[in-house]
Amino acid sequence: MDIKDLKSIYKFLKTTDIVELELEDSRGKVKIKRAGADALIARPPVLAATPEAPAKEEKNTNIKTITSPMVGTFYRSPSPEAQPFVEIGSMVKFGQAVCIIEAMKIMNEVESEVAGKIISILVEDGQPVEYGEPLFHVE
Repeated sequence: MDIKDLKSIYKFLKTTDIVELELEDSRGKVKIKRAGADALIARPPVLAATPEAPAKEEKNTNIKTITSPMVGTFYRSPSPEAQPFVEIGSMVKFGQAVCIIEAMKIMNEVESEVAGKIISILVEDGQPVEYGEPLFHVE
């Protein structure tokens, strides 16, 4: 499957209640799990806002999460002998590369969608990641 196929599948999934999908063909296997899927399965959807929800949002407004845009293997640096793209405490700019996700033998740079300071790295180097899985917290 190429990136065009994956994008089409993603667009389709966004319009359905499907939270997890696994496909396999002669070129490989891909598993797509929507962010928050465990929460969607574990409890029914909230139809009305509760007084607790705004309080949580206000408390965490300074912390943003960079998530994986695809299923693959997480790498902190461009090569084994190179320095990591970012460390805890690193300042990042919008569009700056923060890691690589290897998917189907293709190295994909993940760019920050926020500017700020990396306050936590949530995945170990070389570990598999799912679509939408949190990778970094940025303040």
